[in-house]
Amino acid sequence: MLETCVTELRSQDEAIRALRETLANDELARREEASRQLLLDAARKAEATRDKERVKRIGLILAHTIVQDKTINSDEAEEMMRVAMEISDRDAEFLRELVRIEGPIVAAQGRVDRYSAHTDWERGSWGTLPDPEIDSVFSKLESYGLVARIPPPNSLNILADFQNRYVLLRKGLRFVDFARRHK
Repeated sequence: MLETCVTELRSQDEAIRALRETLANDELARREEASRQLLLDAARKAEATRDKERVKRIGLILAHTIVQDKTINSDEAEEMMRVAMEISDRDAEFLRELVRIEGPIVAAQGRVDRYSAHTDWERGSWGTLPDPEIDSVFSKLESYGLVARIPPPNSLNILADFQNRYVLLRKGLRFVDFARRHK
């Protein structure tokens, strides 16, 4: 976790330097204290996690929290690290695929309208056939507030069998952005 965090912080050296130059001393002190507390929390979470990829995601989230240009939101960072502990590589893969499809819209507009979300869903690698794994993964992601289930079209009857569809939420986009390496 520390190795991943340090590697990412080194790649963000320019952003860190800019922060140091633009922030007042009292704000820098608050950021350092928040970063210290988050580092301790991240270390505890990493110690309680077996999977190396999950530990790396925790390190990436910590690094990106430290270098973001706005005030550190410790609660948000702690929650992101907690989610990173819980979601598997396969869960993260599906979330990244949804970000590929809907991320630009969420980044620009804050949300995806229901019709676009419903039709864009079909562009995912999962296709359109009902798949219990898709339902399981996205239900889990929904429980963390990263995605939301899209209500089915109201023109269907009870005999219709189709795949549930989900829409990316801003929190899901932010999680994926914080949990990936930046160059």
